Amino acid sequence: MDLTFLLLGFALVAFLYAGVGHGGASGYLAVMALLSYPMADARPDALVLNIAVSGIAFRQFYRAGHFYLRDFLWLAAFSVPAAFAGGLMVLEDSIYKKLLGGMLLAGTSLMVFKPSQSADIRRMPAVAAAFVGLLIGLVSGLTGIGGGILLSPLMILAGWAGQKQAAALSSAFIFVNSISGLLGWLKTGKTLDSQLPWMLAVVLVFGLLGAYLGANRYQSKGLKWLLIIVLIIASVKLLLV
Repeated sequence: MDLTFLLLGFALVAFLYAGVGHGGASGYLAVMALLSYPMADARPDALVLNIAVSGIAFRQFYRAGHFYLRDFLWLAAFSVPAAFAGGLMVLEDSIYKKLLGGMLLAGTSLMVFKPSQSADIRRMPAVAAAFVGLLIGLVSGLTGIGGGILLSPLMILAGWAGQKQAAALSSAFIFVNSISGLLGWLKTGKTLDSQLPWMLAVVLVFGLLGAYLGANRYQSKGLKWLLIIVLIIASVKLLLV
């Protein structure tokens, strides 16, 4: 595996995902899958990178005034323990690849068919927040994807948040669940990749740039479609191998 191509892929992912309040785990995992990165190391590495980039994204969206605490607290109350439980589960490699491939494909579909923002934004019901938090939190811990790629479109489609508010909420959601999932993983006695510091340095720089532009300005649609192509190819590879 060529570390240079891996880091270039991570730079693109961090830039684009941070701009919409996401940590980028699904993108990192897709790049890893394409470059035949050892999948046994992929989940915890993606969670660490997720923590770094989602933290940066949250700071930018929070400073821009897009964060609402109430919905986050309801979601996190149920998602954090579920993510920890998911992190404790070590799946067989073949099962993990199929599950991850399915999640990447689902996330890609939501990126392509992006829901339009409702003109009437209403509060997220507490029962819905509990169910959504529990389900996405478990998936986050199991796969290492963080969950933002699923949460943001759902919030917008249901009329529970606008684009910027969904990005702010998702970044905070991803941050706490990635920490919880990672703690669960480390509890099993596993260790992190020695190349992780290089990965962190790259995603921090490009995540900061992407988050600033996403919270205050704009992002490139051309780069977004490049990422979508990468996600599709990676998901197909994971599902067929």
